Amino acid sequence: MCVFLGRSVIKTTPPAGREDYTILSGTHLRLITNFRAAMSQLQSSNSTFFANDNRMVSGVLGVCCILGVPGNMAVLVVLRHRLRKDSFTLWMMLSLAVSDLLTLLTLPVWIQALQIGWNFGVGSCKLISYLVYWSLYTSVLCVTMLSIQRYIQVLYPKTWAGLKAKLKKVLLGFMWALGSILASHALVQREVRKENDGLQHCLPHYRWEPQEKVATLVMESLLMFVIPFTILASLYSSLQRRVNRLVLFNSRRMTRLVSSIIVVFFIFSFPIHVNNFLVVIAIWTESESLQRFSELSRAFCGAMTFINSCVNPFLYAFSHRALHKRTLDLPSLGSKVNCVSETGSVTV
Repeated sequence: MCVFLGRSVIKTTPPAGREDYTILSGTHLRLITNFRAAMSQLQSSNSTFFANDNRMVSGVLGVCCILGVPGNMAVLVVLRHRLRKDSFTLWMMLSLAVSDLLTLLTLPVWIQALQIGWNFGVGSCKLISYLVYWSLYTSVLCVTMLSIQRYIQVLYPKTWAGLKAKLKKVLLGFMWALGSILASHALVQREVRKENDGLQHCLPHYRWEPQEKVATLVMESLLMFVIPFTILASLYSSLQRRVNRLVLFNSRRMTRLVSSIIVVFFIFSFPIHVNNFLVVIAIWTESESLQRFSELSRAFCGAMTFINSCVNPFLYAFSHRALHKRTLDLPSLGSKVNCVSETGSVTV
């Protein structure tokens, strides 16, 4: 074998019995060198992108923590002073504020993990992830229950008034218990593992890929978005159709307020569940590009969910203040409502 390392040719004698020669020109060598350099630059740019993405997500989470934690605490103080045993609405809003506050209190841990990796151990990874999911599920259940409560209060006030205080407390406890059960998958799936950036991260680990991953994402989207939003939209739509003369919708301000609750829930919850949908499609179609895109966008979409936890208490506190003397407190409304006809008209 002889190899000429000149400008033009690298020539290798083939094995005996063959008549062809393998010739690799200097141009081909330069192409290979350039390709390797490009791949190295691409890896470097990916690392830079991830670093910038982490900084952006950390900034969003930091703002949520700075504004959301004192905001939720202020809501808790205000609600605590106005709290009465017979006011289910206030108890619901108190639960909503507590669940959102618990979610936001974990943000400093996640911000640090984004910057320097997860250094708190596997046990903390499971417990903190479980706390976040528990709070998020309970928050969604509170929003949904508030909508159901308003619907029943307005259209069937006697039915709601007939519910005993003890039963209403059972409903509150049931929401927290159900949220804890729905969040239990985090205790099993969450693990600490090393990622491409060289840092340890607290991430879900699916033992039966891809079936377990698809089932988990579909369950999250159904229980945390599709079903609650369907209930919200259908109940308020029904109220607007059937109670068009009621004071709740007689004021444009009240109509905009009720609509804003649904819109805010939709805006800040929608991105992460779209991301879940893209992940499922990527697994189903085996699309690496779609899988890559969903992975890159997931952190930011998840940050949007924390914004929802920051905004929720303010909307519902303002809603209760605006409607306190009109529709939400049954002692004042129930004494005025005489009957609800089968067609949905209300005599006040």
